[in-house]
Amino acid sequence: MPAWDTVEAVQQVYPTTDAVVDSDPVDVYHGDLRPAPGTRPWVLMNMIASVDGATAVDGVSEGLGGPADRRMLGTLRGLADVILVGAETVRAEDYRLPRLPDDRVAVLRATSGRPPRPRLAVVSASLSLDTGSALFTSAESSDQPPLVYTSTAASADRRSALARVAELVDCGDGERVDLRRVLADLHDRGAAVVLAEGGPSLNQQLVAAGLVDELNLTVSPLLAGGTAARILSGPDLAAPVRLRLDRVLADDGFLFCRYLFA
Repeated sequence: MPAWDTVEAVQQVYPTTDAVVDSDPVDVYHGDLRPAPGTRPWVLMNMIASVDGATAVDGVSEGLGGPADRRMLGTLRGLADVILVGAETVRAEDYRLPRLPDDRVAVLRATSGRPPRPRLAVVSASLSLDTGSALFTSAESSDQPPLVYTSTAASADRRSALARVAELVDCGDGERVDLRRVLADLHDRGAAVVLAEGGPSLNQQLVAAGLVDELNLTVSPLLAGGTAARILSGPDLAAPVRLRLDRVLADDGFLFCRYLFA
């Protein structure tokens, strides 16, 4: 598989300094401290949205991105132990296993004792996943199969089919998967940093349960219009969640905002 694109220096616009600062995101993001909060991994949520808040164009996020955004995604994926994604996003975005990072990130992963690339974990209570999709057919012989966190309510037929191409883990007994149990299981497997890539419904559940530590939001220089979901989609939160802006980088019109949960 091809390597992720390397990230060229981008401008740091916040915090401001007396002079324009060009930063290497690999140094910046891989240098951040992400201590595991108790018995779960640090959860980093990454999303892209247009200036007017749309998270997709024609049903997928690709139309909002560009080379700068794809390079930043590679940087963030390179620091994760596990990428966590919902089944709806897997289907809509035609997910594949994570690609190998560029040489520099590969060295950072190796020296920290981590595998060459993060493992993919999918949340699907019903196991409505296509076993013939690229997610399951693009693996190399050395790859670990995707983890699929599901519910005991999933049908036996779906279980039998998915068990041949994925590692199934029961973390619920109804229509929803218990995300606390998911993160506890990932912690037990040695994951220190989990990158949550959505979609909005999974994001909503993670935030509502108080399970997110960091939000990386890419603001795309587009107005999309329409009724696309925001980065969170679901019932109103019990109260607004306060974030602290930690850093803003800019490249090719995109803003890369890092927020920490208060």
